[in-house]
Amino acid sequence: MGTEKANNCETIEEVYTHLKALEEETLRISGPEELDELEQEIMCYTNQLAALLLKKKSKPA
Repeated sequence: MGTEKANNCETIEEVYTHLKALEEETLRISGPEELDELEQEIMCYTNQLAALLLKKKSKPA
């Protein structure tokens, strides 16, 4: 689920917005599976952020 959302982010600002929403959201983690899901979602967003930054940096000036 987080992967699809992250992959749909086309701008750095969109990724930041989603990460900020995750930061502000109050979650109750009730087990290791939920913690793993959250970690995977965060990782998807940070990977998308990295991809967008690399794309931006690799464009000719």
